[in-house]
Amino acid sequence: PIAATDAPATDAPATDAPTTAGDTTAPVSTEAPSTDAPSTGSDDAFPAGGELLVNFSFTPESSGPSHNPYIAVWVEDLDGNLVKTVSLWVEQSFKAEKYIHEMRAYYATSGGDLTMSSATRVAGEYSVSWDGTDNEGNTVAAGDYVLFIEGAREHGPYELISQQVTVGPEAFDIGLEDSGEITGVSLQLVV
Repeated sequence: PIAATDAPATDAPATDAPTTAGDTTAPVSTEAPSTDAPSTGSDDAFPAGGELLVNFSFTPESSGPSHNPYIAVWVEDLDGNLVKTVSLWVEQSFKAEKYIHEMRAYYATSGGDLTMSSATRVAGEYSVSWDGTDNEGNTVAAGDYVLFIEGAREHGPYELISQQVTVGPEAFDIGLEDSGEITGVSLQLVV
């Protein structure tokens, strides 16, 4: 079944980095309807040719100019180990290394690894996909995982969404609750 989970709370080191407004200590968890949950007890691999689509929008809460957010999308196993960095958007300059710790949950899980990073994006609708491989390119087993979306923006809010999913042979499409500037989130397993 699909159930909401909470990401581990982590404290970022104190710095003179830009601060973010909003709830910076507790992650936002969301709950999807259990009727859409696939179930599998299989030890088979992630569905061949399948992908988990992660759709979301970034919409700044304030009008006027705003900085592009750092956004991370990643998958962990149920023990909290990083399985795959699906997408990591950070500023492509020295500032990435200086401020990656602002992405507290991703930083705690990945150690601030920037090898999978690409440039930040402007406000809009986005879709990223997980092909069922780990960071080394190996196909993972079917089963339970936790998908995370984290966003932080200079002089803006901080958001963290986490959702446990069961990946198996059945397709699913679930919607998650909006969280601040991250809205329209849905997870779709295409098999």
